[in-house]
Amino acid sequence: MSPSHDPCLRSLNAEWSRLQALPVPSDWPTPASTLGAVLAGVPDDPDARLGALLRLQAGGDQLAGRVVLQSMLGMLVRMAARDARHGAGDYVAECWLQIVGYPLGNRPTRIVANLALDTRRAVRAGDDPRPLLGLAGLPERSTPTALDVPGLVRAATRLGLIDRDAGACLYAVYGMGLPSHEAADRLRISPALVRWRNARSIRRLAPHAATLAAVA
Repeated sequence: MSPSHDPCLRSLNAEWSRLQALPVPSDWPTPASTLGAVLAGVPDDPDARLGALLRLQAGGDQLAGRVVLQSMLGMLVRMAARDARHGAGDYVAECWLQIVGYPLGNRPTRIVANLALDTRRAVRAGDDPRPLLGLAGLPERSTPTALDVPGLVRAATRLGLIDRDAGACLYAVYGMGLPSHEAADRLRISPALVRWRNARSIRRLAPHAATLAAVA
């Protein structure tokens, strides 16, 4: 699928077209006046500019993380174009997870390269079975037979591992067998958000696979 037709990229670029004109929050350490200007300044000193944004993200400012993601988008598109098995949405979802958990204290330099390599490694690791009862390995539109997806989602929600919105995304894709764009229509959110929520949920639930198997 070409970048111009990828629903995840269309959604992100449409969102950015609205965000880029917004004023920079007053607590951001930058002389830039708009989010678009912040993004435009990243190539001047990538580690310093992205490092500042990642610190804000680590403090709970997801808007700062969104600027980092936008700065990586072109590279993610190129990585997906060279990958016959994974789409841009897979790379975007994994890159967001890398941004959220980026260990800035240990890796303050080569941030762009680190995010790109970690994202590619995470995407390709998804080709191998994960310990979450096979859930992550199910392709979209599949109908699981050995896995009680509703029970798994209820158990994970009851244990506080995911919230109801995340559970709805998991159920729509893995329980109902809907592709991301149909799940997005049903849930009235973007396909990119469906992919991101599911990627985040799978990562959160994987360490608790044995518990979930017992209580689902």
